[in-house]
This record gives sequence, structure tokens and C-alpha cells, in this order.
Amino acid sequence: MTDHCSPTRDPDQTPRQDLHDRSRQEVLAAVQRIVRGTGGQFVTRPLFSGEPGGRETTTAAGRNRRARGLTRTYVRAAREDGHTWAQIGAALGLVVGGDDGAGETIAEAAFRYAAGPADSHWNRAYGPSVTWRCPACGGLVSDRGPVSSPRDDEPGHNDGCQRLTAAVTTWDASWAALDQEG
Repeated sequence: MTDHCSPTRDPDQTPRQDLHDRSRQEVLAAVQRIVRGTGGQFVTRPLFSGEPGGRETTTAAGRNRRARGLTRTYVRAAREDGHTWAQIGAALGLVVGGDDGAGETIAEAAFRYAAGPADSHWNRAYGPSVTWRCPACGGLVSDRGPVSSPRDDEPGHNDGCQRLTAAVTTWDASWAALDQEG
């Protein structure tokens, strides 16, 4: 969750802008209370991707589904920070089989939650995805979820991305281990 400190009020700000700022601050404060009350975690990260050492902000991934829109933002930040879909699903308190018992994994449920409604215009037109900036290569990744290999599921990494290479190596090793068991 992003903890935006109260901005300095612009004396030329209209009453409507002032109301908007105050409303935003109240909503953020409420979400912070929800995150704390549900065991969410707060971490500090750069305010802008790819700007380590710059201004920082506080973020959290909370478990409260009522904060769905904000939670999606934090899920994107978690993916950017290197957390897996399974880790994100566990942090969200999702269960194996999903809410409707459809048999999906925790990772699949987390992705479906973050990608938004299947019947949204975006998902119908382009397919479900979650976009985030890779801190290793700076590429804008259009994450398609835990469907296939990261090589296929994370288009947008720049050539030679060390993070993508490591993810593919881990993926390949997990399949090699399954082949040896079988």
C-alpha cells in the first residue's frame, strides 16, 4: 500500500481539488488500517521503478478483498519485486481450488484476482495480463500468469535479462526434477 504523505496544499487549489486530496488521504488511511488489521506487510521501495536511492514510499500487500483495486496495484509491485504468483496468492489468503472450487492453484487464483474480471473490455480484447516494470532489465512486462514457462508468460523483458534467465532456469529445473521422479 502506498503511504503518500500529505502533500503540501497549493493555495491556488480549488475546493474540489482539496476535497479530492482529503478523500484520497482518508481512503489510504482506511486501507492502511485494514492492512494492519489483516496482517499485511509494509515494505519500503523506490517511489518510481528503476530509481533506487531516489524518493521512497511505503508499500504493502494486504489480504482484504474490499480493497481490490488498490490490492491489484500492490500485487503488481510484488511481482516487480520478484515475488511469485504463489507467494502473492498466499499473502492474499487465497486457497487451492479458488473461491468457486474450480481446481485452480493458489498462483492461478492470485493471477486471476490481479488481472481483473474476465469479462472486462481489456481482458476480452487482449487476454488477461498484469503489467509491471522489471527492475533487472527495465522492460515493461505483460505478465500472462503462471500458465507456461516464464519465457512465454512474461513478454517484455529486454534481451539478456538476468531475472528472466534465472526464472526460466528455475522453471526448467522444476520440470526436469518432475521428469526424474516419474
